[in-house]
Amino acid sequence: MRGVGPGPLDARRCCEGSAGPALAALCRAAHRLQLQRDFPAALEACERGLELEQRGSGSVLAADTKSSLCIIGIQALAELNQWDQVLGWILEIYDIPEKIPAKILQMCIILYSKVGEPGQVQKAVDSWLKCYTTPSALGCGSGLVLELYLLHVLLPLGLYTEAEELIQSTALLTEQQRGPALQVINNRRSQQLEQESADSRSPLGADSRKQTHPVPNSLFKTLQQVLMLSWRFLHLVPVRKLFLAVLLAYLLIVRLDPASPTALPWVCNLHNVMKQMWKTMFARFNKARIGK
Repeated sequence: MRGVGPGPLDARRCCEGSAGPALAALCRAAHRLQLQRDFPAALEACERGLELEQRGSGSVLAADTKSSLCIIGIQALAELNQWDQVLGWILEIYDIPEKIPAKILQMCIILYSKVGEPGQVQKAVDSWLKCYTTPSALGCGSGLVLELYLLHVLLPLGLYTEAEELIQSTALLTEQQRGPALQVINNRRSQQLEQESADSRSPLGADSRKQTHPVPNSLFKTLQQVLMLSWRFLHLVPVRKLFLAVLLAYLLIVRLDPASPTALPWVCNLHNVMKQMWKTMFARFNKARIGK
C-alpha cells in the first residue's frame, strides 16, 4: 500500500504554507509515514488531525484534508498488519458507508482483496452503490467503485447472480457496457465450474491409489533395513565364528572365569545348547548328503 498520498516534497511544501492545524497534522503524518517509516506515529498524527478537522469549517479544503488523512491512516494500518481494522476505522470517521469518499472506498476494496477478505467490504460497498446509481455520479468515481466491486468482491466470492443483477439494474453502465460486463461474468463462472470439476476428480483418484497401495511408515522401513543388514552380515560371517564371538563377548562382559569350578556347569550347558542348535540348523543338509 505504498506510494499513495503526498510525497516528501509535497508534504514539506504543505507544511511551509499550512493554513490550519489539521493541514499541519497531515504534513506530519505524511513525513512520518514516507520518510521516517514510523507507522504508529503516522497513525497517531492522522487521528490527531482528524480531531482537529472536526472543529473546522467543513469547507472543500477541509474535506480534502480529511480524506488525505484517512488515506495515510489506511496505509499506516496496512503497514502495521492491522488491515482488519481499516473499514471500522473509516466508518468511525464517516459514520455511514454512504458518506465515504469514492477514492477511500476504492482503497478499501483493493486492500481487502489483496489480503483475501473481500467479503468484509461487500455490505459497505453495496450500500454505497445504492446511493450513487445515477449517471451524474460518475464524476465522483462511482464508476471505478462499481468496476472494482464486480472484479474484486463479487466475482472472487462466486456471487455471479448478484453481479448480473447489479449490472442489469445500475444506471452507471450504458447498454454497450453491459454486454462485455456480462460476458466477463459468464467466463468466470465457466472457469470456476471447470476448476471444481477437475478438483472433484483429482482427490478421488489420489484416495483410491492410497488405499490400494498403502505406503509403509518410517518405522517399518527402518526395521526392514536393519533386518536386511543383519541377514547380509550373517551370510558373510561363518556361524561358528559368530557363536564364538558371542561367547567371548559374554565372558568379557560378565568377567566369568572358565577355569573356575563354578563356571564348569554353565560352560557344559552352553556347549550342549550350541550342539543342539547346530543339529537343528544343519540337520537337513546332513540328510541331503546321506541321501546322495
